Formats: sequence, structure tokens, C-alpha cells
Amino acid sequence: MPLNLPVRTRLTAVYVLTAAVLTAIGIVLFAATLDLGLDHRLDGQLRSRAVRLARVVARDGPAAVHAMTPAHANLLIQLIDPSGKAAAGSPDLGGVTLLDAGQVKSARRGGGYRTVGTGPDYRLYATPAETAAGTWTVVVATPLDLQNDLTRRVTWWLSGAAAVTVLVGGWGAWLLAGAALRPVEQLRREVSGISETDPSTPVRVPGTGDEVAALAETMNALLARISAGLTRQRQFVADASHEVRTPLTNLRTTLELAGAPGRSLPELREAVRHAEQETIRLGRLVDDLLVLAADDDHVPVDRMPGQPVLPLLDAAVTAARPVAAGKEVDLRVVADGSLAAPLHPGRIRQVLDNLLANALRHAPPGSEVVLSATADGDGLLIEVADEGPGFADGFAEQAFERFRRADTARSRAGGGSGLGLAVVRAVARAHGGEAAAANRPSGGARVGIRIPLG
Repeated sequence: MPLNLPVRTRLTAVYVLTAAVLTAIGIVLFAATLDLGLDHRLDGQLRSRAVRLARVVARDGPAAVHAMTPAHANLLIQLIDPSGKAAAGSPDLGGVTLLDAGQVKSARRGGGYRTVGTGPDYRLYATPAETAAGTWTVVVATPLDLQNDLTRRVTWWLSGAAAVTVLVGGWGAWLLAGAALRPVEQLRREVSGISETDPSTPVRVPGTGDEVAALAETMNALLARISAGLTRQRQFVADASHEVRTPLTNLRTTLELAGAPGRSLPELREAVRHAEQETIRLGRLVDDLLVLAADDDHVPVDRMPGQPVLPLLDAAVTAARPVAAGKEVDLRVVADGSLAAPLHPGRIRQVLDNLLANALRHAPPGSEVVLSATADGDGLLIEVADEGPGFADGFAEQAFERFRRADTARSRAGGGSGLGLAVVRAVARAHGGEAAAANRPSGGARVGIRIPLG
């Protein structure tokens, strides 16, 4: 059956084909059962008549059977002498011998039923009769014309009734399939009419409580997720464009002022230094945006087994020391040199840079920032602790959201874009772990990630 046919047509075709096969099997079984029942009824009559005649022949001889027309008009008699020739028989047989030589020998060893064809079909019973002249064979037969005609008529009637039943059932299956698929077609039309830019419109859920209703509910849930994702994407693009616009504007303004007439050499150097800082800030912002461009903050990473952790920490601290020295903040690494874990070195380095940058942004002069890595059960725990003001009440749970800033760090002039911790969480989740932030009891904040070692 072609798979490109409509579902309604396929369902109807399968029903019609199945019903036709089953009814055909039923008709064949019924006809066979009918034949067996009729044969069983005939066999009783044949055996009873043959046994009585065999007793007469054994007692009085073949000549005693002088009336060859039995009581039942459909029963025919034939006597076969010891040599195997038909000695006498009903006139309706027309001199035809019902049994051949082999069948006669078999009948003389014990009576039995047979269906033979000698022009018309006969059902017969043959039994031996012992006489002084030898063993005679008594055969009582009946033509099967009426039985075959009855079976044939019943088969034809049943076939006609079955054909009508299959056709009516097929029409019913067509209507039933149409009624069952009508909500699906309505659902399809509603879904096709949903706008690409506004997929939040839900489809109608039928009140049937069946699989179609469940499909509609699942479709509404999917549309809600798509709408939420589209909303997040639009918000992300809007926030990203707003964040990128600020350093670009600053950079353009600095370059315009640098190109103004009468600028001194120190002023040009200051302009170049400021442009360099804005360029670095813009580059970091673009890198963070590329990491967070995937849906649900999932970042594809290839975890490399057995990666040493301490070299990554040392490299991140070395890169952050110039900034730390400018703010008079000490950096310290706490980690076991033998610690290793399955991770992506480049992504983990990005996490470390963001954690250190976030800590240095809030660490007061003369304080210390500690970067640590420890084995925590079946996971690797990497944390950065500072001695700054810590998170505002209730902000630690929101710190990893995109473009989220605390009230004390909302100024873009401080270098924060609100993406650093979002990148940290995305990379942690890509490694099968999670990120967490909390205030330290002694003051300051602790931000880190936990990555499973398995």
C-alpha cells in the first residue's frame, strides 16, 4: 500500500482488506464444517444399511437381496462378488462399479467410508459379507449432487452477504476515520495559521479527552516554549545591541576627539589608551555574546579526560595580575597539583577569567581574592572568593541571569556587562554541572562552579 495516501484512505483500506480476509476464512471454514456435518449424517445412514444387507448376504446368500431399491430413494446398493466384479446393483448406477480392485481388497479387510467420483460424486460405505462361495462386498452409496449443490448455494449466499458486509463496513470505517481525523485536520489548520512572529496563540483543545486532545495540549506547550524562546531571543538581541552600542559610542567619540586639531601628544596617548580599553571591553562582550547565543545557555563542549586543573588556575591568575595590581588587590591560588578532571580547557579558562574579573571589580583595595579548586565528592569545585560588599539581599539567585547587575554594579563604566556570570553558568551546565553564588559569613562573596568527575 503506498505510504503517500491519506490516513483516512489507508485506515479504510486496511479495514476492508482485513474484513475481506477474515470473512473469506470464515466462509471456507463454514463450508468445510457444513460438509463434515452432512457427511457425518450420511455416514450413519450408509453404515446402518450396509451392515443390515451384509448380514442378509452372509445368512441367505447374495440372491436373498432381491429388492435392490432400498427404503430411502437416495441410497443405492451394489454387490461385488469374490472376483471383484459388480454382480448386482441399483439400476440408477447404470452398471458402473463404484470400487476398483484395490478399494475392494481394502473393504474386505474392514468396512470404511469413501467419497468417489464416477461421473457424479458418491459417498459410500463398503463392508464384507462372508458366504460359502467366498467374500462378497456390500456397497451402499448415495449421490452427493444435492449436498454439493447445498454447499455451493450456501457458499455463494455467504459470499454475497460477506461482500455487502465488507462494503458497508468499509463505508462505516471511512466515515469513522473521517470523524476521528476531523479534529486533527482542524488542529492542523489552526497551527498553519499561527504567525511566525507571534507563536503564542494557543490552539483549541477539543473536549474529548482522547489522544487528539492530548496532542493539542502538547502542541500548546510547544508553542508556549517557542514563544518564550522567541521572547528571550528578542530580549537578548535588544540587550546585546544596547550593550554593544555603549563601547562603540565611546570608541567613536574618543577617536573623533583624537583627530581634532590642536591635540597634544599626552592627550593623543590618553585617547589611544582609552580606545584600547574600549576595544578590549568590546571584544570580551562579543565573546560572551557568542557563548550565550545558543538557546537555554547550552554551550557545546568536548570534555577532555584527565586535564590538570592547577595550570589553568595559574594561567588565569597571571593574566589577571595587572588589573589586580592596579587595584592593589592580592591574588592567591589554592589547589592540589595532582587534581585533574574531564573538562574543556578553553571554556574553563573563560570561566576563570570571568570569575576573577567579577571578583576584582568589587574587591576593595588592600583585600585578597582567592581562586581555589578542590575535589568535592564525585565532582570538581572551583570557586573565587573576594572581600567585597557581597551580593545584595536576594540577588545571589539572580546573579547568573543575562544582563543582570546588582544595584551597586549597574554602571557600565565599571566594565560590567551583566554577561560574565551568565557565561559561567552556561559553561558549567555544558560540562554537566552547575554554578552557585553566595555571600561569605566573614564578608564578601563566593562564586564558583561544580563539575562532575564522571
